[in-house]
Amino acid sequence: MNKIKATYWAYRNKITNKFFGIVRMPSLTKRKGYVLLSYFTEPFTFTPWKPFPNYHTMYWECYEIARLFGERGYEVDIINTKDHKFIPRKKYSVCIDAEDDMERLIKYLPVDCKKVFHILISYWQAYNNAEEKRLRYLKERRGVTLLPRRKVNPSRDAELADFLEGFGNKTIFSTFKQFNKPIFFIPISAVIHYDFPEQKDFSNAKKHFIWMGGGGAVLKGLDLALEAFAKMPDLHLHVCGPIYGEKDFTDEYKKELKQTQNIHVYGRLDVAGEKFLEILSKCSAVVYPTGGEGSSGAIVQAMHAGLIPIITHETGIQEDSEFIELNKPGEIPSPESISKIIRDFSNKSEDEIKSKSKKIWEYARAKYTRDEFTKAYSKFIDEILKI
Repeated sequence: MNKIKATYWAYRNKITNKFFGIVRMPSLTKRKGYVLLSYFTEPFTFTPWKPFPNYHTMYWECYEIARLFGERGYEVDIINTKDHKFIPRKKYSVCIDAEDDMERLIKYLPVDCKKVFHILISYWQAYNNAEEKRLRYLKERRGVTLLPRRKVNPSRDAELADFLEGFGNKTIFSTFKQFNKPIFFIPISAVIHYDFPEQKDFSNAKKHFIWMGGGGAVLKGLDLALEAFAKMPDLHLHVCGPIYGEKDFTDEYKKELKQTQNIHVYGRLDVAGEKFLEILSKCSAVVYPTGGEGSSGAIVQAMHAGLIPIITHETGIQEDSEFIELNKPGEIPSPESISKIIRDFSNKSEDEIKSKSKKIWEYARAKYTRDEFTKAYSKFIDEILKI
């Protein structure tokens, strides 16, 4: 789309999104059909001079899915998957949903419409159970009951869809095994690329680690990371994420977050900002003991900076990336086991850590990019959907 046409559609979508909760990507060639994408509408209201936000990959990814169908002659209607009011009235060839709206939408779709579930996280029941297990484990350790923060609605999408595609690894995809359906892997993209930090002082960096994630501190394993580093005063943890929206968590971990000298808290940072780049330059690895993801965009972003992932399998990063594992799939790592793994890592030689860092950086550059996302989704449309 040229800038004039893109500007027209952005302003048109601002109006239709506000009043009707729907936006549109026009066919970019002669129209041959319609696609319904139930994901989210905001990216289609951005004018050409407004870049996608840096805090999540899904802005670009949602737009790109629609654009790829547009390239193939399909007009795409996009709705928010959490808005359960839209009634389909067109003869859609494909319907894609990213959460839990397929059961409602299917009543209005043509019989021959191809139904697709776009996987963003593990199966809803497994995801909710993971948070409950983490909260119980926290209560066992510290005698405190915190609120669940990442509970998701039940969804029949995986059961009802004709095709499953999306983010994850063997551990994430195994949570859908009861449906006995193949899953087409789509690599998550990255917001920004960094040059490899050739001049980084790895002798110092191997003492510095970062935890970066979104909401749901207990599900994402921040509690475990804080307890682990509180016992290792010579090693530093840099915490980046919107944790202060969870007052019960920050109250319980007040000592670790505010009074422990080797733990440094920054809140949510722009991954293209100077402060974040400064933190990256200090660190050698990212520590993320999460219990539930699809593929963690935060970890992929860290890998693009050459940070070595010390993570759980539930992070959703592909196994052949050779990340350092914190657990066996399904197990919850303890603060003590995390401490041991971190300590062993910090005792490695500078050359060994730099070599590992370069391999991780090269893997991210080869596997987790916008180009790779586009290639994979194009293949899904052309070879799986065959429209």
